[in-house]
Amino acid sequence: MEHLPVHLPHEASLGGPVQFRWMYPFERFMKTLKGKVKNLARVEGSIVAGSLMEGTSNFSSYYFAPKVRTKKIAIRRYDDGGVIQTYTVEGIPYIFLQIGRLAGKLREVW
Repeated sequence: MEHLPVHLPHEASLGGPVQFRWMYPFERFMKTLKGKVKNLARVEGSIVAGSLMEGTSNFSSYYFAPKVRTKKIAIRRYDDGGVIQTYTVEGIPYIFLQIGRLAGKLREVW
């Protein structure tokens, strides 16, 4: 193991930064391409058809109404439609009048 630090600078000078020598990005891209294959008899055509379908659906999703849920236009997790529900009680500041959700275990105090 002692010889490893001797060879590492030489490898770095030959190959450059490690991210340009990794196969990991290419393997991930090949996995996405293989995921598009539906017809195993004609793999290349199936990849092309899947890529065209994905590109078309991504492009056309920008023209849907904002309320339509797609991969690109996802509804936020805590979206309540922008409506703040409140109730009125005299003498209590406004900040304490907003209706919220309870958090934690429900227990009886009294």
